[in-house]
Amino acid sequence: MTPKIRDFDPSAGQAFQGDVAIVPVPAGIAIARTDEIAPVAGRIILQEGEVTGHHHAIALMERPEGEAATRPSMRTSKVAEGLMADALAGRIAVPTARMYRDRAAADAMVRKGVLTRSDLCVGFLVVEHGPMTVTHEEHDGVRLPVGSYYIGRQVESAGAEERRVAD
Repeated sequence: MTPKIRDFDPSAGQAFQGDVAIVPVPAGIAIARTDEIAPVAGRIILQEGEVTGHHHAIALMERPEGEAATRPSMRTSKVAEGLMADALAGRIAVPTARMYRDRAAADAMVRKGVLTRSDLCVGFLVVEHGPMTVTHEEHDGVRLPVGSYYIGRQVESAGAEERRVAD
């Protein structure tokens, strides 16, 4: 089965991909951009798989040193080649994503009633200049539009017992 990509509509509430919760950050809650979670091997890792070793991640557009913008390293359509060349030359904005740690923003989301607790927060994802897709080897992709998103872990509970969802 080939994974699909689902477009996420932030006005619909929240999205889930396996054990990851993606919640739009309401207007009025600022994300401090001082404690960035660095990409690893050209990807922002939202959550590492505890069971399978797979990752919930966003691939960032990176060009290997010395590679010409007009010579893509994989087969693409002429339209895609043109867009890639324009992006690499700075003629059009390239979609970007960055992830930050910000406990105060998570606490603010709890105070506003968007979250019930802040201890499951992994970080805050900021998507700019165009959509970015969260991928995982075992789940459909989730394409996120421009915006700020809380990224958190999920828990399951049965009565007084609680456990983190693992994927």
